Amino acid sequence: MDRNNIRIEKLILNNFRNHKFLNLNTNKDLVLICGQNGSGKTNILESISLFDSPSGFKGSSLNEIINSDLKHPIESFGVNALFRFGNQTSKIGFGLKESSYNYQKIISVDGKKSNQRNNEELINIFWIIPKMNFLFLNNSEERRKFIDMMISSVDKSFKKSLKNYEKYKSERLKILKKWGYESSEWLDVVESKMSSIGLVICDARRNFIKELNKNFERIILDFPVLELELTGELDRLLIKKPALEVEEFFLKILKLNRKRDFFTGRTNFGANKTDLLVYEKKNKREARVFSTGQQKVIVFSLFFSFLRYLEINSYKKIIFLLDDIFSYLDQEFIFNVLYRLRDLKVQTWMTDVRGDIISDDKRFNSIIDKINIDDKRFKVGNK
Repeated sequence: MDRNNIRIEKLILNNFRNHKFLNLNTNKDLVLICGQNGSGKTNILESISLFDSPSGFKGSSLNEIINSDLKHPIESFGVNALFRFGNQTSKIGFGLKESSYNYQKIISVDGKKSNQRNNEELINIFWIIPKMNFLFLNNSEERRKFIDMMISSVDKSFKKSLKNYEKYKSERLKILKKWGYESSEWLDVVESKMSSIGLVICDARRNFIKELNKNFERIILDFPVLELELTGELDRLLIKKPALEVEEFFLKILKLNRKRDFFTGRTNFGANKTDLLVYEKKNKREARVFSTGQQKVIVFSLFFSFLRYLEINSYKKIIFLLDDIFSYLDQEFIFNVLYRLRDLKVQTWMTDVRGDIISDDKRFNSIIDKINIDDKRFKVGNK
């Protein structure tokens, strides 16, 4: 299967959130979903995000995504899409089945049962959603997730490393809670795996940030050049010391911190303590001091750098979701976003309340599929 390019050509929702039934078809790279507030624009993007994530970009439990009017049967719920991978198509969908206390996601690919892991190997999705406008005012975990999501969308081994690190981090805390902080072979093994995987994660972040920083110099925007910096102790050490030496240091600190971690119930040192700082390069002004509108521009500047990274590496196996893209951005900046997305030839699903800015400019008529979901042609109520 040719996987140099990926896109959705058809999306059907059954009893997903507020959509009893929705049928969308598109053959373009840029798809703009518009409609009134509360019409379910974001819900459409969320349904797509669930192909590459167990809980989607809202982090919702499965019972939350079921239409509130659906009483039974649960088989009436479903999200189905026709994906194109290069010159071939594949029907991928998911439904739900009831388990003891909740629901399970059931995934199928071309009529055959599959699983979330296989889906994530096949489909890469990256999103920018409104809460990311406050990325620089939120806690460090949100900024870590933002960078990690970029890397994971182009490197599945990195995503696997993140999952394994979290697994061993959780396992270590369980051992400490149950057996205390005295030395044990079990703890030694888990900490060894944590330090090894943690260094892989930190090194991947460091190399990725280095590439993004190079790209800022090449981006022409009406905004100062940015500089990114990772502030974790492991990140700083990797700049000046060999990786093996830093890994040994990490392992040593994990052992020394057993008592502290036992009493606090958390891991106080590691790859999970990295933060991302974003500066205006010339004056070293941090992103968090800029206005709301400027901070959104900064987020998109990061996105532009990521687009440049994809372009340099000829990577097109990805779908972008941009929710509420136009608020706080001026027309010129919006056009810049759209043209860069068009040139990269990566399918991008966007939402906006009206979409007037697209309708008013004839240059976009041929490259953007504008879908107004208030149009009843896309919707049919359940009988």
